[in-house]
Amino acid sequence: MFPRRALLAVPLAMPAVAQGFPTRGVRLIVPFAAAGPTDAIARLVAAQLEPAWGQPVVVENRPGAGGSTGSALVARAAPDGHTLLVTANSHAINPAVLRNLPFDTLRDFQAIIRLADGPFVLVAHPSLGARSMAEFVAAIRARPGAFNYCTPGHGTGNHLAMERLKGLAGLDIAHVPYGGAAPATTALLGGQVQAMFNNLVNALPHIQEGRMIPIAIGSLGRAGVLPDVPPLADAFPGLTAVNWYAAFGPAGLAPALTDSINAALTRALQAPSVVERLTAQGITPAPAPAAQFVREVAEEVAEWSRVARAANIQPE
Repeated sequence: MFPRRALLAVPLAMPAVAQGFPTRGVRLIVPFAAAGPTDAIARLVAAQLEPAWGQPVVVENRPGAGGSTGSALVARAAPDGHTLLVTANSHAINPAVLRNLPFDTLRDFQAIIRLADGPFVLVAHPSLGARSMAEFVAAIRARPGAFNYCTPGHGTGNHLAMERLKGLAGLDIAHVPYGGAAPATTALLGGQVQAMFNNLVNALPHIQEGRMIPIAIGSLGRAGVLPDVPPLADAFPGLTAVNWYAAFGPAGLAPALTDSINAALTRALQAPSVVERLTAQGITPAPAPAAQFVREVAEEVAEWSRVARAANIQPE
């Protein structure tokens, strides 16, 4: 159940600079509203870290500006590990879609660990009459410009995922951004829009009730919670739509402390109760060594900039 690479993230011993950490309470800043998947992951790991560290670990929600408001708070924090950011892959997307970010995504943060992966699921309103990718593409192509899709906002992973699909499938469907996943989901349920890439946490109850039709899953393989839904890659080889969740610290975080926090978070993700809660929501723990995640973030920042240019998504 656990990736082999996770085992590499737990050093056998920690240098003295990391052994005394933490000396006081630790803040986990979530730059999104409470009750979403990022918040849920932060609270699950916080419950494991608190007894392990012997200090309070408090989750603080600081939503706003696509996640940049809370992220800026961490960028300005002292690099001592007591203020950390738990965020999603919008952190790597924002440089391509938001103007005047109050920080440099690569320069002002220390990437610590990729915590988990959660695939998006392409869902449609029942009125569209599509139950497969072939039927979905045919329905949109039959009436160019007649349908809309929604997202939690401009430049989100949901937005770029649909723009990728539009380009590959040759679809003419308009984007309607909302101010978060909850109102976007409500718009789809009400039939104001016909499709969206939704995260599994939001979509699963409505899929189970038949109020949303799952068309394809964004992971490379099928999801255990939706075993009958094929991956996007079955129709469009290589296409994925996965939201990652991760922890960052301020730039300047000592390498030994970075590795110590990475190891603590890896152990938290291995707790059976955490694995059970995450997998029930279609989220897979996916930790890796800090150095590996640093490279992955840099690659994703470059990739999302390319995707935004190809889709002619202008920074706002």
